[in-house]
Amino acid sequence: MSLRNTRELVSTAHENYRRAIDFGLMQQTATTRQGKRLTLPDGSELVEFVSCSYLGIDARPEVIAAGHHVIDNFGVHLCCARSRFSIAPLMELEEQLSALWGGRAITFPSVTTAHMSCMPLLIDRIFDSRGRPGVFLFDRLAHASMQFLRPILAEEHQVEMLPHNDVQALEDALKRVTAAGAFPVYVADTVYSMGGACPLESILPLCERFGTGVYLDDAHGTSIFGAKGEGFALQGRKMNPNLVISFSLSKGFGCNGGGVLLPSRDAELAVRTFGTTYAFSAPLDFGATGSALAAAELHRNGTLGELQAALRKNVQIFDALRPMAAGTKPEAPIRMVPVGDETRAIDMANALKKLGFFVSVVFFPIVARGNAQLRICLTSAHTEQQVRGLCTAIAGVA
Repeated sequence: MSLRNTRELVSTAHENYRRAIDFGLMQQTATTRQGKRLTLPDGSELVEFVSCSYLGIDARPEVIAAGHHVIDNFGVHLCCARSRFSIAPLMELEEQLSALWGGRAITFPSVTTAHMSCMPLLIDRIFDSRGRPGVFLFDRLAHASMQFLRPILAEEHQVEMLPHNDVQALEDALKRVTAAGAFPVYVADTVYSMGGACPLESILPLCERFGTGVYLDDAHGTSIFGAKGEGFALQGRKMNPNLVISFSLSKGFGCNGGGVLLPSRDAELAVRTFGTTYAFSAPLDFGATGSALAAAELHRNGTLGELQAALRKNVQIFDALRPMAAGTKPEAPIRMVPVGDETRAIDMANALKKLGFFVSVVFFPIVARGNAQLRICLTSAHTEQQVRGLCTAIAGVA
């Protein structure tokens, strides 16, 4: 059955969502938080493996205090579009990120709003398309926050879908599109939210050979890769004129919000002038701005390397006890436990919850039907006992 509209999608997925919600596996509430332990409204305690704060920066005292400092001086928020006003700490943060990562950084309240401002401008304002018609080439598993923009991009440009991580399919498409005199832009994640990673060692040289634009969502790679937290896309590489990277200020960076790293000041000016959510929406929250400044200092003073090492240790412990799913990026902290049947996956997640471990259960439409999985986010803040305990519990419920 093909799913042609929202009504059909909701009808197909509704029953599984209802069961997951009834079991308290989704739309759950925490009343207290201590490290990786959460207390639920019924008083029960769980060790959570769902937070993407991979390095535990969000709970560090200096990061919390820095958020308070900016709020004390500027209030909670200035409800004004950034095209009119920005506060000095926010501009300082963007300059620090630009210096750290080697491009021109602009922050947004979320990675999604960064996509909304940046992607429609890629062909005619950010990349040098020289007036050629544009073709967006989306990896089939590119994040939903980018896929959501496909109808908007299709108003002005051609949009095509490519098989996931298929280098040959991309090369064939680049040959065809450039031969027709069009300018292609490849759109993909770096580290995929459901596991696996983009084969950048093959894709980036290929796109450079054809002179195509590349737009990469590096939300799950930010901070956990690279000596300065530059992410999966830039570790060992430099920005080039045909590359734009979106980054997260939550997840590994440990605060909140997102942004884009642009190749030039001209591209930066284009987004600050014509970016929809930049021009007509509010900025990053002020508390998050202060905390992000403190997090950026951790990226400079050597603390980041210690946190990355602690994360790698927990990943190695997990991998020594559990077989890795196909396509897993060993260095990344997302681990998937394939189950298949949606009902069985929900039951397994519920059984783990009863044992004191909270993991994400993912099923259609997040993944393909019949491909339900348990999603586990490992962090530097987990103890070895917690990681080993989860692995023992998974073996028991499987």
